[in-house]
Amino acid sequence: MAPKTKRLNKIRTALTPAHWLAISVGVACIVFQVSGLEEVLRFSRSDILAGQWWRLITGNLVHLGYPHLMLNLAGLAIISALLAPVLNFWQWLLTGTLSMLGVGLGLLAFDPQLHWYVGLSGVLYGLLLGGAIAEFRYRRGIAILLATYTIGKIVWEQLYGAAESSEKITGGTVIVNAHLYGMISGALAVCALLLLMHYRKKQA
Repeated sequence: MAPKTKRLNKIRTALTPAHWLAISVGVACIVFQVSGLEEVLRFSRSDILAGQWWRLITGNLVHLGYPHLMLNLAGLAIISALLAPVLNFWQWLLTGTLSMLGVGLGLLAFDPQLHWYVGLSGVLYGLLLGGAIAEFRYRRGIAILLATYTIGKIVWEQLYGAAESSEKITGGTVIVNAHLYGMISGALAVCALLLLMHYRKKQA
């Protein structure tokens, strides 16, 4: 086993700054839900066009209700447990932020019929595919499996719509295009980061 892989395996057994970032995001989502700030923070087309640009980000951090919130937090926990060590704190922060912006800007630009949106699920797909791309450097089999699942699920949703079970749990319509925009944004963010890291190594 390569020394780099050995070091990564040791990191996987401990909480890293990337894990704490995921925990912080989860706590923020819970606080916003408990505080009843969904209408103030959600993606709202009319409010964004009126100048409330922060909703492009905060709309990802509020939810329809506690079942919707718990479903997304479970997804965040799984991604964190599987993939947190493959990128550092700042790389994950950038990937997550760009995924949020990708969801918000994508909905604003390409879904004019959509008036409002809430939920972290689009960002989760960005983190999942982005993390899978980064994981390819260490565990290629797992990386390919995760990437195949993520892309396959998004393609399925684009062709056939969201699963009825998901809509029953969340208590509302699943906006499958948000998943698509988040996945693409997260993947592009990580690819750009890895290319930058490779370029810097060559220049060193």
